[in-house]
Order: sequence, then structure tokens, then C-alpha cells
Amino acid sequence: MKRLWGALALTLLLGGCASVAPTPETRSLVVPAEMRPALEAGIAVLVDHGFVIRLADAELGRVDAVLAARSGYVLTLEARSAARGTWLALSGRQSGRGIEPQRFATLLDEIRARLGAS
Repeated sequence: MKRLWGALALTLLLGGCASVAPTPETRSLVVPAEMRPALEAGIAVLVDHGFVIRLADAELGRVDAVLAARSGYVLTLEARSAARGTWLALSGRQSGRGIEPQRFATLLDEIRARLGAS
């Protein structure tokens, strides 16, 4: 019986240490373009800003990138078909913490401009 209580106590202690980081907030917009060109524009803008692309999957509508100059700075660009084009969303983490979504406004504006949208 002591072993059972000991195992239960250990499980509770270890379970309390494990936590899942909250999903970072996103900044999004809809661009009047098909999904693949929107993702290509997003990749080009990220590369122009010094990001290294770790994953680019048009089928998933997802791009993961890390900033070469800052360790632990990771962005995710997501794309979904929308009624009037493509919905794009940027989110990110820096050293494991979510990045404020307003910091992505410039990147999204540059993607929109690259696509010729206003």
C-alpha cells in the first residue's frame, strides 16, 4: 500500500512540473491572392528580413522560420483559403514566450505589398 501512495505522490509531483506553453497570439489579414503565391510572398519577405526557412509546406499552408541573428526567435506563417483570397496569420515565440502580435504588422504589410494588394 505504501508503494501505491508513493507512486501516486510521485506521479502528481511530476505531472505538476509538466506544462504546455500557451499558443501564441496571431496577427492576420486576407490578401486577394491564391494560397501558393501568398505563401511564396511570405517566404520572400521573411528571407529578406534574415529568417531561415525550416519548413515550407503549401499543402499544409504553413511556413516555419527562425531568425538567424537572434537565437530562439521562431515565426510561423499560416495560410488558409478565404472567400476573397487567402487568409494569412503570423505568430511567433522568442525564447519560448509568445511575441506580441502587433510586431508582425510590418511583415504582413510587406507581404501584402509584394502581392500588389493595397
